[in-house]
Order: sequence, then C-alpha cells, then structure tokens
Amino acid sequence: MKPIRWQICCFSILCTLSLPVRAQETSVLILTAGRSDYDDPAYGDGRQLKALLGHFSARVTLKGALEYVRGEADAHDVVFYIGFDVHDVMPASLANDLLKTRSRVVWMNTGIVDFCRRSDVAAHLSFTVSEYDSTSGFDKVRAAGTTFKKEDAHLARIRILDRNRVEVLATAVSSRSHREAPYAIRSGNFFYFADSPFAYAVPGGHYLFFADLLHDILGQPHETVHQAMIRIEDVTLFESPDKLRSVADFLSSRGVPFMVGVVPFFVDPAEGLRLSLTDKPELVDALQYMVRNGGTIVMHGVTHQYKGVTATDYEFWDEGTRRPIKGESEEAIARKLEMGIQEFLKNGLYPLVWETPHYTASSTLYRTVAKYFSTACEQRLALDHEDQSQFFPYVIHRDLYGQTVYPENLGYVPQDSDLRVSEAAVDEILESAAIQRSVRDGIATAFIHAFLDRSLLERLVDGLQRLGYTFLDMREQTHWVRMRDRAILCGSQTVTVTFNDQYVVETVFDRDAEIRQRSFSDSRETGEVSRTVQLGPGEFYKIEPAEFKYREPGVLENLVTTVERFYERVTTTDQQWAPARVKILWNHYALGAAYNDQASLASVFQSVQIPVDTLFLGDSVDIGNANLLIVPYSIADSLTDSEIANIDRFVYAGGNLIIDGRTELAPWFGINFVPTRVQVRSVRDRVFPEERIVWRYPELVQKFDALEIDRIFAVDEVTETPLVVGLRIGNGKVLFINGRFDPRSQLGTSHYPFMLEYVRRYFRLQPIVRAEQLEMYFDPGFRHTHSIENLVRAWVNHGIRIINVAGWHEYPKYIY
Repeated sequence: MKPIRWQICCFSILCTLSLPVRAQETSVLILTAGRSDYDDPAYGDGRQLKALLGHFSARVTLKGALEYVRGEADAHDVVFYIGFDVHDVMPASLANDLLKTRSRVVWMNTGIVDFCRRSDVAAHLSFTVSEYDSTSGFDKVRAAGTTFKKEDAHLARIRILDRNRVEVLATAVSSRSHREAPYAIRSGNFFYFADSPFAYAVPGGHYLFFADLLHDILGQPHETVHQAMIRIEDVTLFESPDKLRSVADFLSSRGVPFMVGVVPFFVDPAEGLRLSLTDKPELVDALQYMVRNGGTIVMHGVTHQYKGVTATDYEFWDEGTRRPIKGESEEAIARKLEMGIQEFLKNGLYPLVWETPHYTASSTLYRTVAKYFSTACEQRLALDHEDQSQFFPYVIHRDLYGQTVYPENLGYVPQDSDLRVSEAAVDEILESAAIQRSVRDGIATAFIHAFLDRSLLERLVDGLQRLGYTFLDMREQTHWVRMRDRAILCGSQTVTVTFNDQYVVETVFDRDAEIRQRSFSDSRETGEVSRTVQLGPGEFYKIEPAEFKYREPGVLENLVTTVERFYERVTTTDQQWAPARVKILWNHYALGAAYNDQASLASVFQSVQIPVDTLFLGDSVDIGNANLLIVPYSIADSLTDSEIANIDRFVYAGGNLIIDGRTELAPWFGINFVPTRVQVRSVRDRVFPEERIVWRYPELVQKFDALEIDRIFAVDEVTETPLVVGLRIGNGKVLFINGRFDPRSQLGTSHYPFMLEYVRRYFRLQPIVRAEQLEMYFDPGFRHTHSIENLVRAWVNHGIRIINVAGWHEYPKYIY
C-alpha cells in the first residue's frame, strides 16, 4: 500500500476560516520585588503571572526589580510590578520610570506605600496609599455584579484624591465589619491592585477577577464563551469495569464528552505487587468502551507512586521531605514516561493529555513531560515548592515549559458514607462554577471518581448545564503525544519522527476509535520522517515504525484463523503437549563464544532433564524420530545443500527448528537481513513483560524482514527490533533468534532466560517430568472459569495425589 495521502476535508477548511485572528503580540515586562531568585516567593508570584499570560499573545520578560535597567519600561507595552513584603522599597530609577512611562503599568500588592511618599505621585495619579490593613478582615471582592471570595484578609488602604480621574474597578468588602474599600483602581495608564491576586487563590476567588481583567489590560478582548469539562479521575487497575461502562453510558446519553485519568501501572511495594494494564484485559475493554462513547484518555502519571501505593502517593515528588525527589533526572523521568505510553499503546489505548499525580512535581518533571505531551490538564507549581501551586481559569496556550494547559479549577467530589455530604460538595463546586462565569472565556473543570454514587455525577452535569455551560471535547482540540519514533495526534498539524531503517506505519482512527485507514511505506526509512495530517473532529492519527511490512489478511484467512483458534481452545488437552525429543547439530571445532552458544542451546533442555542427542559436524543429518532440531550459528554455514534440504523437508513435514544468528540457513526460511545493525542492551520479553532483562554486555544484531512471522517473543527495549520470533513454515515451525543465543556462558541464561517457555508455548513441547506423590494447596478464589472436572484431570496428569483446599471462600453458587 502507498503511504496515506491526507486530504483536507471541507470541514477542516471551514474550521480554519472561522478561527479568530490571533491578536497582535503584546510586549510585557514583569518585575518582582528583589532579584530573580527561584527560592524567593515574590519571584514565584511573577512566574504565576507569566504562566497566566500564556493565555494571550504576549512576549514576556520576567526579572527581579533590582535588575531593572533605566528606560526599560518604555520598551514594553505593559509593565507589571509585584510586591511581596510590606517593607519592599522600589529602586529609585524604576519608580521614576513607572511614574513617567507611557506604557501601561500594573502594580500589585506591596511597595506602594514607599512609592506614594514621593511628592509628585499624588498629583500625577490622584490617589495615595499610606498603610496596610490586616485587622478589618476583608474577605470578599465585588466587581461588575459578581462577588468573589478573598482568602487573604490583608489589604492596602487606597485613598482616592480625585474621583474624576480614578476609576474604581473592584471593591473589597468585610463581612465582619461591613466596611468597604477600593480594591482595584485605574488612573490613566496606571492600575493598582490592593493585594496579590495570587495569594491564597481559591475556586470562586478574586483571582478570577484579575484573570479576566487581563484581557482589557493587554488589549486582547477574547470572545465570551463558557465551557466545562468533567474528568473521571484516578482510574487504577482495580477500578470496576462495570462502573466505568455505566459512567460512559450516562455521559454519552447526555451528549457530554469527558476525560478519563488512567494510571497504567499499579504498584504496592509493601506487598511486592506490580501490575500493568496488560494484566487487566477487562479494564482495557471498559476503557476502550469509554473512548467509543466520548472519552479522552489522560495519562495520570505512570505508577502514581514514589514510595507508597498507587494513587495514594505522589510520583514525582517526595512527600516525606516536601521537596523534589533527590537525584531525579530528565533521563530517568523520560524512561518512565515512555514505559507508560508504550503500555497504553500495546493495549490499543491512546492517551492525548498528561496529568501530574496530585498536581505536584518539580520543574524537571514539567520540562520533561513537555517533550512528550503537547497538552496537560492540571494545576501547576510555579516554583519547586508546594506553596506555589497555581490553577488556571482558562486555557494556557503556552505555559512556562511550552505546553498547552487546560484548567482544573473547581476541585472534586469527595467520598463520604453520608451521601448528603457529597451532594453538598457538588453544590459548592457549582457555586464556584457560577462565579467562574465572570471570566469571559473561562473553562470550568471538575473531577469525580467512578466508584461514587452515580447520582452525584448526574447532579454535577445537570448543575453545569443549568448554569449555561457547554462541554468541551478534548478530541476536537489539537494535541500531540510524541516519542522519538512514534506519535499520536488529534487536530490538523505536522509531525516529525525519526526512524532507523524501518517501515512507516500510519493509522487513522475515527471518533469511535475504530481504524478508518492504515498504510505501510513501500520501503524502509532512515532519519527524520515528516507528515502533515488533516483530521476531522474527534479523529486521531498514529505514526509508528515496523520491522516488517504487514499484509492485511483477507476475509478467508481471517475466517480460517478464527476457526483454528476456536478449535484449539476447545479441544486442547494436556495430552496434546508432546514430550520433547531434541537433536542438536554440533561443531566440535567451535571455541569461545561459538562453543558457548551451542552449549547453551543444549543446556536449556538438559537443565530440565530433556535428553539432547548430538549430531557432529561431518555426520549425516539424520533427524530420525526427533521433533525438535537445533542448528546453532557455529555450524549452520558449514551445512551442505543436501543437508539444508533435509532440514527443510523436516520442517515442512511438521518438525520444529531453532536457529540463531545471521547465517546462510536463515534465508531458506524466509528470513532476509537488511544492512542496519542495532546495539541491544535491554530486552522486553513479551511472554513476561513485567520482567526487565538487561544484558551485561551489549550485542549487535542485524535487522531483518520475514514473510511468515507468526509470533514475536522478545524485542529490543529501545528500538523494538524483534529478537526472538516464531515462523510457520509448511506444517512446521521455526524459532529464530536474531543474533547469538548466548555467547557469554554455557548455561543459556545470559540473554534469554525464558527460552524454554518459548519452546513450550510455541512448539507445544515439554519435559518428560512426572512425580506420583505431589501435594498441592488449592485456593478456589483463583479458579476463575476452569471447571473442577478439568482441574482434577490436570492434577492427575501432573502426578498430584493430595489436594489441600482453602475453606474460607464463599460464593453464591458454589460451596467448598
């Protein structure tokens, strides 16, 4: 097939034409009290403001006020100054410039008292500030008909000298004393806020008033639209699949798109438990069902734990020290992220958004995640300190690390044994959502857990819709998730990945996550590969490498395969597992690595008392009654044509063959090597994926093509180059080991410790091992769907004569 040529659909053209024209970029200077110091909370407020300005088209410079250069204010459209301490004193050169500049000036919080002592301030601005009030208890801010919460009771007391020249934009109110005072004012090009909007910011707080006013301060009035998002949170491997399907059914019936925060691995260090999505096929099926019904997968960390149990612990933060994890690195984080993404991909799930566990991580994590995910939905730390957490009222198109961040700003619905407590929490969320409407293009986002009573989700959805919110579909936005050699996209864009002598596989999924189109490149690609992709709403696209050209099976082939698998499942018994009768071709001249390799292939079987008959170099290849033949690389190239033909007939007639390395024998069975070589250090075993195999010494292996690949048992962890594959040849099977099986030892354990399991599963051969007096302990809780009759038959066949049965399990239909 030719690579997919992406056509721009009419819908995409119309969407492009209807997009608002991006505002002209505003030049902004942010100055914070003191110096540019990442340990200074004043600088943290500056970083929060810079992150907030990522919602706008703005070019932002952030620095400490002590680093200000005379005349610098005039080079920017807007200058912000953020004070932090009542004793702040502004440099004289900056004070002079802020009073005289024609640029727009926005002053927040402290430092203003010292500034107002200048004789020319009152005359120029027509207001003055002489003190800070911490006793009146100002707990609200009223502006434009909306009353906002104010958690920080401190307030700079503004005295307006000429009300014709000073506009009061918002008023602070004390519920206790019923006093009122100006909170935000404007005098010409000078704005003043009587506290820091970033201090103790809460849902429904006056921080929202400041965030909306930024549209006017920057001169970028965005269109008014009120959207909401709901996220089903903390879906771990022990979530109920039925609950997830029920949630999807309800939201789909109401036409509500949603997000699902999924943790792909579960870890409990104390119990030595580590599970992955692969271990939970029913959960995977439920998640795929959610995607088909409007869900967007959010990768909620990788294990959601550092030292504790998944979902109860942080992951990229040390809760014990309340600091970043000691010694963490971008490289280690990157490896973990790739492990998580790969776990989703191999289960047919495609995360489009990132969410940091507990919204808490170091700048190292945020910087690394931005290289893999274009988009996050969360709150953020502005500095590496828990007190610098920040939520957003609207989309941040480019945050401090270059990511797009969708807000999480309403909190969550807690679980309580008293349903009324949880209902009150929903009502509180809705109160904050009503205040959130004061932000002209705000997005109200809350999350809820699937295990809660369904009525709470219904109450939340109903309430948001009554407030006039429409629901935003993340699959209709533009996102990318990208690793070096693969990517997932939604929304029209260009992507570039890097291949290493591999085929390019491109897949388009429709909005129901069904494959709409798939193509393979005609030839292998090396280096950067770029694609410009045009997608319709809800569609997404995947580009990835492949070591083989895949041919879609026809209808007849699919039918035959289905029948074969069904027949095998219902008819296979232990009697169909044959005892292994093994012969190996042996080069008695081999030394060093070559000798180790052939000795290791024999040791795999001898270690479990399977006899291995030896055919020496120069002997005729008399396979006789053997059902498994081993041909190590050390002897393969010395075989005559007649000997190779004899081996070929053996396999086609139904025999089993193991070969390793790049030899002249391999092409006889459809294995063709390509020039590229790969250095292998770590292996991902697909039979036991939870086991990480790291070779002490790296080995070079040759990439290859094969027409009859039946199964892949092990791949290189980095490039996914196949290392052990099974091929069906005629009526027989070949197990091909790419490279040398074990050149380092004579025991067969250095590279592929599960080789015997490959043989058992693929060739259906096993040792002739039997004991007549085995004793076993049986827990009915692990019986699953196997009938007692089949279990008893299996126990007898394995020589088990005594069964100790656990008696404490109770089931509605079964009694033990």
